[in-house]
Amino acid sequence: MAKEICTMNPPLRSPWIGTALRAAMARLRGRFETNRRDRERRDAFLNLLRLDDQILDDIGVTRAEVARAARLPLRLNASDALAAKAHARRKGGIG
Repeated sequence: MAKEICTMNPPLRSPWIGTALRAAMARLRGRFETNRRDRERRDAFLNLLRLDDQILDDIGVTRAEVARAARLPLRLNASDALAAKAHARRKGGIG
């Protein structure tokens, strides 16, 4: 029995499909990497809650300010928000 050889050519794909898929995967990888970095930064920020109130006072922030900043969305930098809040409080602004 002779082997049958398939002589059909596979359907041609547009070259832009591979390019578009690679670009989409690169964007997805970038988003995952950004999320991972944001989570690591927030985990480090949460260590402030382990400090006692005297040390937080020496730093110039309150426990409530730290807790409020920790509840911000991950895409926002909690350290920057905390610093702005503490600066405003020291300047006599928002308390």
